[in-house]
Amino acid sequence: MIEKLEPFATGYINCRNDNVSMKIASGIYGFCMDLPLTIDPEIGLAAIDCSKDGAEENLGVFFNFGNGIVYHGERLDKKAMEHPECAEKLQLYKQYFENLDTMKLVKAEFSEREKALFDNHTFWAGDWGGHGNPDYDMLLRLGTKGLREKIEHYRKMHPESPDWYDACLLVLDGIDLLARRFLELADRLAYQDEKNREIYKKISRALKTVPQNPPYDFMSACQMFYLVFTLDGNDSPGWFDQYMIQYYNRTQKEEAVRILEGLWQGFYKNRSWNLCIGGSDEGWNDRTNALSYEILDVAAKYKYHTPNLTMRCHRNTPPELMEKAVSVLRTGIGMPVLYNDEVVCPALEEIGIVPRDSHMYAMNGCNQFEIQGKSHMGLEDGEVCLLKCLEYALFNGRCLITEKRLGLETGEGAAFQTFAELLAAYKKQVEYVVEITVRIAGCMQKVIAQHAPNPLRSCLIQGCIESGRDYRAGGPLYNHGQILTEGLADTIDSLFSIKHFVFDTGEYEMREVLDALEKDFCGYEEMYWKFRNFPCKFGNDCEEVDRLGGEILGHYFGELLKYHTCRGGKDGIYGGGLSTFNRTGKYGAACGASANGRHSGDGNLADSIGASPGMDVSGPTALIRSVLHYDQKLAKSGFVLQLKFDQTMFAEENGRKAFIALVKTYFMHGGQQITVNVLNQHDLLDAVEHPDRHLNLIVRIGGYSDYFVNLPGELQQNVIARSIQRL
Repeated sequence: MIEKLEPFATGYINCRNDNVSMKIASGIYGFCMDLPLTIDPEIGLAAIDCSKDGAEENLGVFFNFGNGIVYHGERLDKKAMEHPECAEKLQLYKQYFENLDTMKLVKAEFSEREKALFDNHTFWAGDWGGHGNPDYDMLLRLGTKGLREKIEHYRKMHPESPDWYDACLLVLDGIDLLARRFLELADRLAYQDEKNREIYKKISRALKTVPQNPPYDFMSACQMFYLVFTLDGNDSPGWFDQYMIQYYNRTQKEEAVRILEGLWQGFYKNRSWNLCIGGSDEGWNDRTNALSYEILDVAAKYKYHTPNLTMRCHRNTPPELMEKAVSVLRTGIGMPVLYNDEVVCPALEEIGIVPRDSHMYAMNGCNQFEIQGKSHMGLEDGEVCLLKCLEYALFNGRCLITEKRLGLETGEGAAFQTFAELLAAYKKQVEYVVEITVRIAGCMQKVIAQHAPNPLRSCLIQGCIESGRDYRAGGPLYNHGQILTEGLADTIDSLFSIKHFVFDTGEYEMREVLDALEKDFCGYEEMYWKFRNFPCKFGNDCEEVDRLGGEILGHYFGELLKYHTCRGGKDGIYGGGLSTFNRTGKYGAACGASANGRHSGDGNLADSIGASPGMDVSGPTALIRSVLHYDQKLAKSGFVLQLKFDQTMFAEENGRKAFIALVKTYFMHGGQQITVNVLNQHDLLDAVEHPDRHLNLIVRIGGYSDYFVNLPGELQQNVIARSIQRL
C-alpha cells in the first residue's frame, strides 16, 4: 500500500545502493511501477497526468527536473490521517526526507546577509535548477534499446562510473515498464469503453513498438515523445517541428492534424512550456516545414495560453510563414514570440558554441536559450534588480524599505559632486550583487549535482553518456549559465533624472532628492511630477538617455561574463538576459521611491527591455531606436521586447504589413526578439471590474502568456499601463 501512496519515496528508500544516482533512479523506477495511471481520450496519448489534479501533485516526496528532490511533510501527515495502516511508515518517510529537500539544502548555504538580500528581492538565485531541452530526436531514433547499447558502449571507456551507468539503465527500465502498464490499461479500456475504443486501440498499437524501438509514424512518435516528456516533468518540447517532421510526413494529413490537436490538448492541460518552430541552419538555409505551418494553425484554432510558442526568424524566413505568424498574433494569444537567428546565433558563438550547434538553439521555459539535446545552460540561474542597486548607491548601501544596510558602503549620496561619482557607486553595487548572485547560483549547482543527479535527463542529453558524467555535473556539451535582469528602464530613467535635475541644471540639490525619496515624495509633490513627466525617458529616442542605457546594460552583462558556472568550469560562462516572468511586482514592492517619478513599493517596473509602463509616448519606431542602443549580442539569454498593439491595427491588412516591416527593420538592425500583445484596452479595464466576462483574455507577462484574470493586481496594472503602439 505504501508504494502506491508514495512511489518515488518508496523506491528511493528501498534502494540497497548508497550511490545517490542509483537511489534517484530507483525512485523514478518505483514511480513508473506504482503511480496510478489514467488515459485522457481527448489527448489520445498515454502519459502521466502532470496537471494540478494529477497524482504527482498529491505526493509528499517526488523528483522534479528543476528542483531535485521535493519534500512536502504536510502531505505525508494528511496521508497518515487518511491511511492509518501506513501511518508508521509515513512517519519514517518524514524523518528520512525532511533533510533531503534539495532546495532547502541550497538555502542552507546562504549567509545571513545573502538571505536578507534575497528576501528583499535585490537578487534571486538558488531555488530553481532550471529547464532543459532533452534530445527527443535521439530518443526517437534509438529507442530505449538503442540507448542501452549506447550506454554499454561508453561504460567500457569509463569503468570509474559503474553505478552511474546502472542508474541510467534503471530509468530506461522504468520507461519501458511505464509503457507496458499503459499498454495493458489501453487494452483494458478498449474493451470497456466503446465510445473511445478506436483511440485506445491506436495507443495500444503504438505501445507495442515504442518506446523500446523507433516509431513508425506520427502517432507512434508523439506517443513515444509524450510518454517520456511527461515522465521528465512536462518541461519544454523545444524544436518540435524539426525532430517530428519525418514522422509527420509518414501520416496522412487529416490523421496527423488529429494527433497534433490531441497533443496540443495535453500541452494545455498539463501546462507545458516552450515549443519552437522555424529557424535556420549554419548555412542560413531555412528549416521551415509543413509541420511549422500546422502548429501555427492549431495554435490559432485553440487560442490557449500554453505552450509558449516561439518562432525563429532570419534572412531567408518565408514571407508566408511570417504572414501566418501575424495571423496567429491577431487572435490575441501573444504568440508566436519572434526571435532573430541573426543576433542569437552569433551571440552564442561568442561564448564558444560552434555554428552548427548555435543554429540548433531552442527556447526553454519562458525565453531562455538551450542547444537542443546538447546543453544545460541554467534556464535560469538567477536574476538581479538593477533599481535596487541604484537605491543602495544613493543611500550608502541602505535599503529604504527595511532601513537595513544590505549593499556596499559606497559613500553617502549627498556627498557625490559629479554624476560620474554616482554612476561609479552604482556600478560597484551592481558588481557586488552580481558576485553574490553567481556565488549562490554556484552553490545551487554544486548541491543539486551532489544530492539530485538526474539519470533520466543524462540519457537524453549529448555528452553525458559519452563522458560518464551526470546532466547536473558537467556532462552536457555546453554548460553555460543565464542571469536575468529586473528594473532596467526604471534604473536608466532614474539615473538620467538625477543627472539632469541635479548635476546638469542644478534645479535640485542631491540632498533634496534623497530626502524626497526617503519620504516617498511627501512634501515634494512638485518634484515627483517633474520626475514623472520628464520627457527624456528611455523608449522615446532620446539619444543621451539611450546611450546611458547602453552603458548600464553593457556594464552589467560584462560583469556576468567574468564568471564561470560550477557545472561547466572554465567552459561555462554566465551570460545575461531579460525575461521578467511574474516576479516584477515583487521586485517593485521591495524598492523605495525612485527618481523616475515612482512611489515606494510600486510594483509597476519595466516588463521588458523597453520603457517603463506607459513612458514610451513617441511610438514604436522611437522605442525600437532606443532599445537598439543596447548591444543585443551581449545577451546570451532571451532579451524580451514587449509591444502592445490595439486589435484594430491587426484587423487591417495595412496594419499587419506595417507590423511585419517593423519587425524586419528591428531585426535587420540588431534586435533579438519581439513579443506582441494584441489587445483591446477597454477589455482590460472591464476585466478588472468584471473578471467573469473575460475568462479567456490572454496577455503576455514578461516571457510567457497567462489569463489576465488569473494575475495578481500589480501585474494586471502593469499590463494596463503599457503604452498602446500604433503604426
